[in-house]
Amino acid sequence: MKEFESFERIGTTPHRSYYIPFDENDVIGTKYGIIDRTSSSRFTSLDGEWYIKQLDHVEDFNISDVLCETITVPSCVQMHGYDHIQYLNYRYPFPVMLPHIPYDNPCWHYRRTFTVNKKDGKRHYLNFEGVDSAFYLYINGKFKGYSQISHSTSEFDITELVIDGENTIDVLVLKWCISTYLECQDKFRFSGIFRSVYILTRPERHITDYKIETDFNENVGILTFINESNIGIKLIIDGSTTIAQPKEKVQFYIQDIKLWTAEEPNLYSLELYANGEKVIENIGFRKVTIDGKVFKINGAHVKLKGVNRHDFNCETGATVNLDNMAEDVLLMKKLNVNALRTSHYPNCPEFYQLCDKIGLYVMDEADLEMHGACSRSGSYDGKLWSEYAENDFFTNGITDRHIALVERDKNRPCVIIWSLGNESSFGKAFFDGTRYIKSRDNTRPIHYEGTQNADPKYYYTDMVDIVSMMYPSIDTIKEKVLENPEESRPFVICEYSHAMGNSCGDLAQYWDLIYNNDQMMGAFVWEWADHGIKTDKGFLYGGDFGETEHDGNFCIDGLLTPDRKLKSSALEMMAVYGGKLKSEVHPVEIPQNTIDHSSAIDIKVNEHTGEIISIKADGREILRTPIHFNITRYTDNDRGLMSHWIDTYHLDACKPHIFSFEKKDDYYKFNGCLAANSLMPAVYFDLAYKVDRNRLLITAEYELAPYVKNFPRFGIEFGIDKAFNNFSYVGFGPYESYVDKHIACEYGYYESTAEENYGFMYIRPQESGSHHACKYLEVKDLFTLSAKEPFSISVNPFTTAQLRDTNHAFDLAENNFVNVCIDLAMRGIGSNSCGPHLSEKYEIPAKYKNVFEFNF
Repeated sequence: MKEFESFERIGTTPHRSYYIPFDENDVIGTKYGIIDRTSSSRFTSLDGEWYIKQLDHVEDFNISDVLCETITVPSCVQMHGYDHIQYLNYRYPFPVMLPHIPYDNPCWHYRRTFTVNKKDGKRHYLNFEGVDSAFYLYINGKFKGYSQISHSTSEFDITELVIDGENTIDVLVLKWCISTYLECQDKFRFSGIFRSVYILTRPERHITDYKIETDFNENVGILTFINESNIGIKLIIDGSTTIAQPKEKVQFYIQDIKLWTAEEPNLYSLELYANGEKVIENIGFRKVTIDGKVFKINGAHVKLKGVNRHDFNCETGATVNLDNMAEDVLLMKKLNVNALRTSHYPNCPEFYQLCDKIGLYVMDEADLEMHGACSRSGSYDGKLWSEYAENDFFTNGITDRHIALVERDKNRPCVIIWSLGNESSFGKAFFDGTRYIKSRDNTRPIHYEGTQNADPKYYYTDMVDIVSMMYPSIDTIKEKVLENPEESRPFVICEYSHAMGNSCGDLAQYWDLIYNNDQMMGAFVWEWADHGIKTDKGFLYGGDFGETEHDGNFCIDGLLTPDRKLKSSALEMMAVYGGKLKSEVHPVEIPQNTIDHSSAIDIKVNEHTGEIISIKADGREILRTPIHFNITRYTDNDRGLMSHWIDTYHLDACKPHIFSFEKKDDYYKFNGCLAANSLMPAVYFDLAYKVDRNRLLITAEYELAPYVKNFPRFGIEFGIDKAFNNFSYVGFGPYESYVDKHIACEYGYYESTAEENYGFMYIRPQESGSHHACKYLEVKDLFTLSAKEPFSISVNPFTTAQLRDTNHAFDLAENNFVNVCIDLAMRGIGSNSCGPHLSEKYEIPAKYKNVFEFNF
């Protein structure tokens, strides 16, 4: 069988824990508080410029080829003009013909040279920390090995193949291999040597691996060190020294121990010495337990305030450096995040050291997702998922991933939970790997959500210690977990509050339940940051690269923009994770208005539509677009409703139809409906205008047609001159706020501009910049607005139609006016782009009335 159609790895050393050896005389540097591995004289980086050549097929590889082009390593080849960029959520990128891979399989031949001092009698280990998807390795023209598992370190002992002086590495990287069936994660599908490459130069006899376990008894810390090497290791910690002989277990007892938690990440330095080498391990004393239904750390019940994180950079794709990782960890801490899930693969090794040092709990997930299995028949069928999970063919591949996960990260204090993978169902193919984890490490529980989509006989399997769900409703949690007498495990929501676009309107609802139930461990927002590719004109997403199969902007689903700017959802999460679950209306003094009022206004009304087409104050025209009805919107959470709103109900085509019209002096009264061709009215309305000198009173009342469900909003919209860009309001601010999303806000008086208010945070434009429960609005030097009942407002550079119909922020056409929206009612934001339906209490009322007073 071809290597790339089997799960075999050839010529690699066994999976081991991540560490970097130093010469015992090296001065160890640090960066971001963790060991700077480049300060080791035993570490030789091969990052930098390599030669490269793209091939169409594996068989086109010729090790004697002349390579003329160059590429930076690490990097993703698609970010350098090779192949094509493609974003897929859950589909396989090629014909599903297990166990085969398409003949047309792009490959990349890499080459570089390096220098070795062969005379010193050392051994030389070549490490690849990440290659997608598989690769063949040649040293000085001779085959050394083959490896796969994209997000796992592949280490080769190349001592016998190197020569004294200059040596040549040739690497053939395959876009696809059999592992692609196990790596169908929701992300841009990048290829290449995307993580660092380096050589470790080591003594003939040296440390190979070890296992560290911690415990405590009252104020005494217990460190258990298991030497899994064939050489004795001298150990020093906290002034104590001992020798761990080969395959021996030794213990240290540390008095007055300071425990490790995410809030207080106390670390102790453990020094390992053997045959002229030293290794430094940062030790965190902590204990993870499950007490009945309750998850505990150090004996205390802990709530995991989590996010899901991909390794992603908007300019380099799946390649991230230490600066990128540190930026993420520090931002998480700022936003009150205390936990993360490495979705859906192990992150870079140094990332865990940052989490140890800065303090984050980590749910460490295997590089495993078979999501494409369930869609391979053209529909979404969970039984097809289960077929793969029960298929013995996958056992070796899945087991190897579980071994790689645990062995590399077993000594990291930040890792508190092992996760078997993502969205791959569960069955016989998982048994060996899961048993390996349980036998290898009984200090951490196992998480896996995939049993939700497996044969029901596996639901309560003792192989999984934590019950988990994605995007459950509150009612589902109560029914299936909290009120289920058969469910005895702690419960975590591994994905929730899908942060796509203007989202996360449900955070406080979830956390009201989580904070008040000990069985609930916490929850992880999907996801940390948008996946958007940065270009000169703006950020791009699926479908922008000419690819046939793609999943559009579903990758633009983060709390942060691709370049790590905070969206309102991130601020909402920060507030809720900080323990705030309510933000209430309270009395706020409206500032005294000192502007000169016009002596009178004149209005012109279209008696056939009810629209105000002109307002003149002292002869000067106020409006740039008429005051018209506004009943549509787009947010990414409305994706599932847009076909109803637009294709079925044609809300965008609804026009006002007047049943009756009265006019008496400066008083206008309308009764009518909004309706589209071929359909019954969507909404009925009564509307009245009254002019009194410089005042305009608008009385608006609506009643929804019962056949239209989940009505987006009811309000008015109009344009004013761009000179009137400054505004102030009393309502929930300073961030955008909605009926279900205003925890991050406080009720008060705020000032802003149209540009600041819009914020330009959404790559796919959508409803934004609204402020909930307002009682006052002033557009500076133009008008003030108050009302009998609270209302919502937005003052933005763009219209509702522009935000609804434009696919990219860079395509928004500039207007010669500022757009004002006044809403009697707007439905909540929710998180239904990939989550439960909006709670009924956040839908707009079937009937509503308000009276507005404009003073010009």
